[in-house]
Amino acid sequence: MYGDSLNPTPPPIAPAGDTPPSAPSSEAQRRVDSPQVVIPHARVKELRPLWVTWFAHPFANWFWFYFGFVAALSGSNMKYPSLGPVVIVGWLTGHLVNAKHPWGEIKLLLASAGMGYVLDGIITRMGVLKFHEPTTWWWPIPLWMVMMWPNFAGTLNSSMKWLRGRYKLGTIMGAIAGPFSYYGGVKWGSVELPWSPPSAMPVLGIDWWFWGAMIVIGIEWALAMPVLLWLSARWVPEAGVRG
Repeated sequence: MYGDSLNPTPPPIAPAGDTPPSAPSSEAQRRVDSPQVVIPHARVKELRPLWVTWFAHPFANWFWFYFGFVAALSGSNMKYPSLGPVVIVGWLTGHLVNAKHPWGEIKLLLASAGMGYVLDGIITRMGVLKFHEPTTWWWPIPLWMVMMWPNFAGTLNSSMKWLRGRYKLGTIMGAIAGPFSYYGGVKWGSVELPWSPPSAMPVLGIDWWFWGAMIVIGIEWALAMPVLLWLSARWVPEAGVRG
């Protein structure tokens, strides 16, 4: 009994509004102990304009280079010499939008145009090449031929970036592929090789005049390719497209 000698004080009585805390149920304890599963959010891919992605992939880069090449030759043959420069400037604009180092690319394109203006002008003065269009600035090559050089330089840091640092291979490729690209212009009717006079007869079945012109063009591009690769590595330290 409360109040006797054995229990002098009664137990405390809880207030009327309070209820004793109950032990957590097994279901609540299971919810606390179970590990929380975190569902990762799906990474949202950046949406870029379609006209920008048309120039980003290396295959697209090579396609536009070839398209500019064909447009320049076709425009010259069809008496529309401005067609090639317009197409080349258009696709190079998309190329610069995607480039990681656009200012370096711009310097490379301008330097390549200057090289083509000088080198092709020299061999044209030598009589190796002949164009149908009237020339300006007292120099014998038309604008579409000058634009062929930045048209190619736009591939050095994209579809042709595997040539970076391989100067010997670039020299060999320039000496072989350069003359054949000019030969394509001859077959297209956009440029002539006037070194072969009408009265010249092949000796031992070989047109030595024609192959002499091919050798001169091969030497030109064997010198130009390593210079372009060196400028590309210097001005564009990291090839590729903008992330």
